Amino acid sequence: MKKVLNIGLWSAFVVSIFVLFSFTETNKNQAVCHAFDVAVDWDKGNQFVTQKMIKTLINRMGYKEEETIMDEIDSKAIESKINDMASVEHVSVFKDMNGTLKVTIQQRKPIARVINKNGSSFYIDDKGKPMPIVENYTARVVVINGNLNEKNTFSVEDIKANDSLQKLYQLDDLYDFVSYYRKDDFFKAQIEQIYREDNGEYILIPKVGNQEIVFGKLTEVERKLDNYKKWFLHGINPENLNLYKTINLKYKGQIVCTKN
Repeated sequence: MKKVLNIGLWSAFVVSIFVLFSFTETNKNQAVCHAFDVAVDWDKGNQFVTQKMIKTLINRMGYKEEETIMDEIDSKAIESKINDMASVEHVSVFKDMNGTLKVTIQQRKPIARVINKNGSSFYIDDKGKPMPIVENYTARVVVINGNLNEKNTFSVEDIKANDSLQKLYQLDDLYDFVSYYRKDDFFKAQIEQIYREDNGEYILIPKVGNQEIVFGKLTEVERKLDNYKKWFLHGINPENLNLYKTINLKYKGQIVCTKN
């Protein structure tokens, strides 16, 4: 008898929980959306995407704060629209129990800005993919310019997989070079500009000093950078940097400097 009673009580409990959940879910779906809570990873250093941009996009899709019923909001459609934005790496959209539409956005991370000799320009991100310039924000990254004719339609992966593209473009080598030296905080703080000369060799322009660093071809990168770092930290008084016009890293076993 007790067993039957316990089963009956348990069944009643389960049914009541189900009814309560259904009631809560119905109320949540019929509630008005009180707010769009947009969180963007600005702490990573970039501000390509703003809360205003996202709220405007959601409004243009027909959704309004304090007007739209939660059940009418298509979270997946909003995710798809935001993902179409060139500066967005990942987005998550969901509705909470308090009538809030929560949007969490992770931006793409540019590591360099490429400026072609014809003036066209784009970023290259940390995944080796081209990223368009936007009007509302300029990323503080190294500038690569000079004798360049890069295309923003090819990723580094595309170029590395195609011998013909490798002969035409330098983006794969430049991406590898920037990715390599960015692992060292010293060089991240040092290099402001990378200039490609007509002969295919490169000049590095540092943030400190007026001198040019003659790097040559993008080969023996580790050796050249290591020599420069040792010279800078242990071989010269930083106050004397401006005495030099060029610092040449092309020669093995030595650094050749010319004075102003």
